[in-house]
Amino acid sequence: MKRILKIGLDSAAPFPLHSDYNSAVFEGFEVDMIRAVAEVLDLELHYEVSLWQNILEKLYKGELDMICSAVTMTSSRQMILEFSKPYLQFRLCAVVKKGEDLSSMSDFKDKRIGIRIATEAEKYVMAQFPANLTFHAETNNELYQKLQAGRIDVLIDDSPIVGGFLHKHNDLAIGMFMPETDSQYAIAMKKGDLALKQQINETLDLLKENGTFDAIYEKWFSDIRLV
Repeated sequence: MKRILKIGLDSAAPFPLHSDYNSAVFEGFEVDMIRAVAEVLDLELHYEVSLWQNILEKLYKGELDMICSAVTMTSSRQMILEFSKPYLQFRLCAVVKKGEDLSSMSDFKDKRIGIRIATEAEKYVMAQFPANLTFHAETNNELYQKLQAGRIDVLIDDSPIVGGFLHKHNDLAIGMFMPETDSQYAIAMKKGDLALKQQINETLDLLKENGTFDAIYEKWFSDIRLV
């Protein structure tokens, strides 16, 4: 009998990492990757979909086995969760309407900045731009809609997610990549779940060795700039 893993999934789908779980087609880089992992380890995946801050809390409480949903690996999170080896390198970037220019941090003076709640982008903005007016959104769609409607001047988000939205909204563009924001996504697990962590890491290594990982990466990120 297959082992069942409960996986937390962000309901504000960060495509191309993954699409909306309730859409006609559930797909994305992380969907393909974790399916390949599950096939090797003979696992059955059960997804639990909720807002980002909710799934983080549920994993911390032990109500989920893992999160594979654009989780940035940070030193503070490593104190309370286990992380797999990182599987994606990226940076934060600033998104503006096409035709607008950003070239340095000083260009953010007096700009209204949008970020998603409970994200590393939110922490970054609050630390780097404490004097700016900020708008905090629960979902990706709300954030990008605010920019298109002119309710904010710029938004800051993870470059993989930005790439997915720029495919849908050709009136938006990357203004600049934010300095000193090199980051990594990894699979998050319950603190102390070292056996699962080792299995996941060994399987990720195998998928990289046999070419499966590279094929999945090329499928989803061949035309998206991450750093």
